[in-house]
Parts: sequence; structure tokens; C-alpha cells
Amino acid sequence: MIHFALVQLSKKHTEIFGTFIEIIIFNKWKLTIYYDKDADPYTFLNYYNRLFDIQLNIIPSSNLENNKNKHDYFIFTTSGDSPDIPEFFKRKEISHRCIYVNHQASFYLPFMKKNIQVSPVINIKDDSNNKKICSCIVPFYRQYNKIHSDHKSKNLAIIGAIRPHQKDKDLSLLLDLLKIPNLKLNIYIFMRKMDWKIISNRNKFLINHPNIRFFPGLSTDKMIEKLKEVKFILPLSQKDGWFYWQRLTGTIPLSINLNIPLIIDKKLAKIYNIENCGLIYENKITEILKSIMTITEEEYYKLIENIITFKKNQAQINRKNFIDLCMAK
Repeated sequence: MIHFALVQLSKKHTEIFGTFIEIIIFNKWKLTIYYDKDADPYTFLNYYNRLFDIQLNIIPSSNLENNKNKHDYFIFTTSGDSPDIPEFFKRKEISHRCIYVNHQASFYLPFMKKNIQVSPVINIKDDSNNKKICSCIVPFYRQYNKIHSDHKSKNLAIIGAIRPHQKDKDLSLLLDLLKIPNLKLNIYIFMRKMDWKIISNRNKFLINHPNIRFFPGLSTDKMIEKLKEVKFILPLSQKDGWFYWQRLTGTIPLSINLNIPLIIDKKLAKIYNIENCGLIYENKITEILKSIMTITEEEYYKLIENIITFKKNQAQINRKNFIDLCMAK
């Protein structure tokens, strides 16, 4: 039996584990996860235990090097952990057994022969001195088929930090909504306390705004449960910012995996082939405010049906890409 190791050496990105867990379970392979789960208050692994109805074998990452001969393949779930990867796994003779998940092209290093790009916008530049193998596996999985969101809800959700110095999220998209007189929508904001403190200090009117509901530092389980109250999720992608050319916005797979329709920019939706999985705007969310407010129950649940169909097709693509990558020499 093939034995995989999923390796996470930092406290981040466990949200992508669901895709690999689903593929490995589907093929009846064996899985061990190396991760210091108890040190991460935002881990997805407790959620995945319940979602896949299994008890994941999770052991501390300090055991990785001692167990290097127990596994056929090692998946390092973020190539950004490269400084902490033991030197043994960087050796050329083991490179065919090591797979590196790239969240940004800049994290790629020459010893990474086999690579997974979690977004089609991530492109690793050619290296004439090394033969690298790349495959795009966006972290979608089909396991969750329930109706998670609420058609009757008047709540929209924003997930993750909005940092002024970064070129990923566009705060003006939110501000345009909040300027509408007598807005009938609530904005649920999920981010860490420190991130909210920074953004709200720079934009004082966000504090105690009647249309904002802030949920600071929720665990993944509690956040997912709270998301049952929302109607749409907003990535707030900055036009032609980082999400369009160098990194994945985790909001997209989270929304799709939970069957919650998106409110998303047309160009970004096209990149991920999810134009029929939400409501699309060209420049500002306010362009489609009427559609947000008046979408019928039939139209809304058609979006969810589209999401489930999309995930089914994407799961097949992911499995093929994953197996091809493992088998590549």
C-alpha cells in the first residue's frame, strides 16, 4: 500500500489539506500528517476528522526525519516552509518522492523537482539547470454536499485580513456598500483581532458600524458554523492585484467547498472557471446590489447546484493531476 506523508512545518494553510485527504482516501492509500496541531488555534484538521468521518493520524512534525523511511511520498504543504525542511528531503536522490505545494511562485527553490500550484495564476519560471514538474491542483473537494448557506439571509461574509500594505483585497469594494443609505445587508467579518484593530484604526467608521458584525479570532469549527448564516461570500479581490497573477485567495475554495455562492469579479471568476457559481460584477459590487437583494430561491439554489457539479468535475481533474505528478520521473 502506498503511504503518504502530509507535512506542515508552520501554523498556516491547513485549509488545503482537504483536497489531499479526499484523494488519498478515494484511492485507499495510507496517510500520516506531520503537524503540531495543538499549537494552531485555527487548524482545519478537527473539521476534516468530522467531514471525512475518519480519525486522521496526526503526529508532531519533530518526528518527520526519524520516519523518513516509512513513507513513499512526502507532500510539503507549503513551499514557504523551505528553511525548516530537513536537508535530507532536499537531496536529489529523493526528489522524486517529495512534492512541494506552491502558494506563491516566489517560494519555489531549485531542489523542488515536483510542484503543485494551488492556483492557475501561479507560474514557476523555467530553470534551465533543473528539470521541474508542475501540476495545478486548486484545493477544491467534493466531500461536502449539504446546503450550508441561507437563501433568506441578509448577511454577506468577508474572510481574512484586509491589510493596507498588501495588494490583494480592495477595501473600497466594502466601503462602497457601506455608503448606501439604509443598506439592508449585514457584513460578517472574520479575521484575527490584531488585523481588525489595524484596519479599523485606519478607518474609524468601521467600528460600531450598524451593518458590520465582527467575529474576532474564531476557531475554524466556529467560523464554519457561523457561515451557515450567510448568503454570499465576498473575496474583495483588488482589481489586477496579487490574486490575479501570483497567489490564491483562500476565500474561493472555502466558499466552493462549503457550497456558499460567491460575489466575485468577472475576471477572477473566469480564471477559476466559476462564472456560474455566484453573482458576477465588472468593477464594483454595488453594480449587482439589486441582484443580491432580489435573487429568487430557485436562482439561488441553482448556483449551489452549479457549485456541486463544478466540484465533482474538479475532483476528477485533481485526482488525475495528483497521480500523474506522483508517477512522473
